[in-house]
Amino acid sequence: MGRSGRRIQTFKQFVVHDDACGMKVGTDALLLGSWAGACKSSHEEPVSEVLDIGTGSGILALMLAQRFPAARVHAVELEPEAALQASENVERSPFRDRITVHHRAFQGWEGSVDLAVCNPPFFHGHPKSQDRKRNLARHDDTLPLSALFTSVKACLSENGEFAMVFPEDRAGELMSVAQSSGFHLWSKVTLQATEAHDVIRSLWSLRLMPNNKPTYEAWMIEGQEGAGAWSDSVAARLEAFV
Repeated sequence: MGRSGRRIQTFKQFVVHDDACGMKVGTDALLLGSWAGACKSSHEEPVSEVLDIGTGSGILALMLAQRFPAARVHAVELEPEAALQASENVERSPFRDRITVHHRAFQGWEGSVDLAVCNPPFFHGHPKSQDRKRNLARHDDTLPLSALFTSVKACLSENGEFAMVFPEDRAGELMSVAQSSGFHLWSKVTLQATEAHDVIRSLWSLRLMPNNKPTYEAWMIEGQEGAGAWSDSVAARLEAFV
């Protein structure tokens, strides 16, 4: 499959149509979906309730339903066309009985979840396009960081994990808002195309429980073959899906 921009993405256990969504299936979502929840230790209760915030096409909800076969997944999406397409993608999947798509804003969500995930809109103060759906998916007008963390805190279980992907150039802002909301860093993975490239995005695992020893990793995305080829470590992580 391609990394992004295609209208139909074919995975081993499901197919995702994303032509109606402002944000297409891309590398950020694939890596987050393959990693979120990995920090939960073996002695903890298994993941039983998952919340995908801003599901878009439903890619994260589908990946997490595959990874956690005993879990119920709630996929929340504000944009109506994306919510409809996510519902259609779910209905075509083998996980249709465990995923529910909710067409609504995330703020005010009620219920307790073990794992919350988000590939949030992260452009702040940037010029906007003429595409309303793309603006909603990419700009944080409707879900700024402060509102995101406040709402996640209200529905995360005591041992729950919040996993997200975010631009590295806003890392300081993210940690400031997270800490002021009572969250602690448990794990961080920096993402860069190759060692010669700057870190563009990072994966974050945060909890409401203190942690004195967060873990740090650095992932190179591209293989030696260049653009279009995954690195060995990333390919291994995505092997169950692509």
